[in-house]
Amino acid sequence: MTKIIKLIVSSSLIIAISFVLLYIISSMYSPQAEHVPLLNDQRVISPEVEQYRPIIAQTAKANGVEQYTDIIMAIAMQESKGKAVDVMQASESLGMPRNSITSPKKSIQAGTHYFKKALIRSNGNLELALQSYNFGLGFVDYVKARGGKYTPQLARQFSEEKSKKLNWANYGDPKYVEHVMRYYTNEKQKRALTKKKN
Repeated sequence: MTKIIKLIVSSSLIIAISFVLLYIISSMYSPQAEHVPLLNDQRVISPEVEQYRPIIAQTAKANGVEQYTDIIMAIAMQESKGKAVDVMQASESLGMPRNSITSPKKSIQAGTHYFKKALIRSNGNLELALQSYNFGLGFVDYVKARGGKYTPQLARQFSEEKSKKLNWANYGDPKYVEHVMRYYTNEKQKRALTKKKN
């Protein structure tokens, strides 16, 4: 009886591993896989955001953060996918209600300036700066008071505490770093693939 159970368990394990391998191989060779290897993930910079690259690059350079141009593109993607006039959803960083900015260029200028402030306040820690872009600069102080190192757990904790305090259903996006970095990484992979093909 024990031998039969062991045989069933090992057979189930082999079948499960085969399914995983089959999924990975099919992802690699599906038509969508040209976008992002293994992921079949189309979350890359959209044409709507890509059209703002010259303004974003110029504004990033003017703010001394030109090495973060692609990160700023990913922020714009996460914030609006290029489908709102306030491309970087930066109105609140100026103390105004949401979507008060009525020009994409002004949104990019305000958003890039705020990202730079978050980066300086975070002592160059990109993850902390990104999450602070979403939560507000007070998140930097919150993290500094709790060891000074950004963690997803601290982001979740901060979001929960702020939600309770403000009596809101939720506060910000505690997975903001992961979401922005997904666009950034996927776009890099897509470009690397395109370069190989050419």
